[in-house]
Amino acid sequence: MTADDDTAAPAPRDPHDDARTDPDTPAPAAAAEDDAPADPDAATPVPGDEPAPGEEPVVGEEPVDGAPQGAAEAVPEDNAPADEYDAPAGAAARPSTGPTPAEPAAAPAASAARASGWRRLGEALRPRLTRSQLLAGVLCAALGFALVVQVQQSASDQLSSARQDDLVRLLDEVTQRADRLDEEVARLEATRDDLASGTGQAQAALELARERAASEGILSGRLPAEGPGVEISIADPGRGLTASQLFNVLEELRNAGAEAVELNGLRLVTSSWFVDRDGVIVVDDQELSPPYEWVAIGDPATISPALEIPGGAFATVRNRGASVTLVSHDRVEVTAVREPREPRFARPVESAD
Repeated sequence: MTADDDTAAPAPRDPHDDARTDPDTPAPAAAAEDDAPADPDAATPVPGDEPAPGEEPVVGEEPVDGAPQGAAEAVPEDNAPADEYDAPAGAAARPSTGPTPAEPAAAPAASAARASGWRRLGEALRPRLTRSQLLAGVLCAALGFALVVQVQQSASDQLSSARQDDLVRLLDEVTQRADRLDEEVARLEATRDDLASGTGQAQAALELARERAASEGILSGRLPAEGPGVEISIADPGRGLTASQLFNVLEELRNAGAEAVELNGLRLVTSSWFVDRDGVIVVDDQELSPPYEWVAIGDPATISPALEIPGGAFATVRNRGASVTLVSHDRVEVTAVREPREPRFARPVESAD
């Protein structure tokens, strides 16, 4: 075989045969210049770039400006395979071994477009400080600072800014208060000393005796009394009541805690007695006539239910044809008094001391 035969262009092959070839097999040599396609945009191999025997073909580098040259210019924008567009007759079709040189350029462009979109969105959402907002912030800060300074000055200079008359008045009030406190201290100290001494003990005993005398005077009927209680009015137009019914009312009052009781101006005590005499009710040797007016000092919330117990004092009075009215008061007065009589038989027991 001659050298001319080695450089002769290979016979045209079916593109389908090229598609069935092994992708790892090197591509066949390019066609001769006389068989080059008439289309200037068609891919033409460069004679100086033919691979040596046994070397794999080198794919051309991408131009700096990103625009494809040579064979890459014939690739459509939709990245269609090279064997789908028309190839000139007699040109050897190169098998598709992967993405064309235009694909790496398209991916960075899409990524850059997305990054640019996010950047524009971030810039649109980023708060922008205007001159009016800056001025308003400065004014608010200055106003707050002025308020703080004013409050501090008012708190510290309240007395320094007062008039002389006001200062004198304040000084007098403080002095008088100090004097009153000193007097209170002196009084308490004197009380403490009196209690610690024999005189104080005697005075305390005297005060206790007075309190006991007051309590005994109320219970014995010797002293008038006042306090919360009730007023009871019993009307008996038919004169059906007897001394027994009125005595039951007195007993119910005592059982309910009444401490002082008055009936028709007569002070009732522990020694009081009731009796019927010639159709008239006699109490402590005094005749009574209706209506019977009672005044009792005690807890109204306890006295009223005690008298209204079924079968109790009021029920017995009503069964006799009489009517009863009870009114509670926060304050009532028992003005009737009586001197206790001297006991005839009882004598106090002398203490062992």
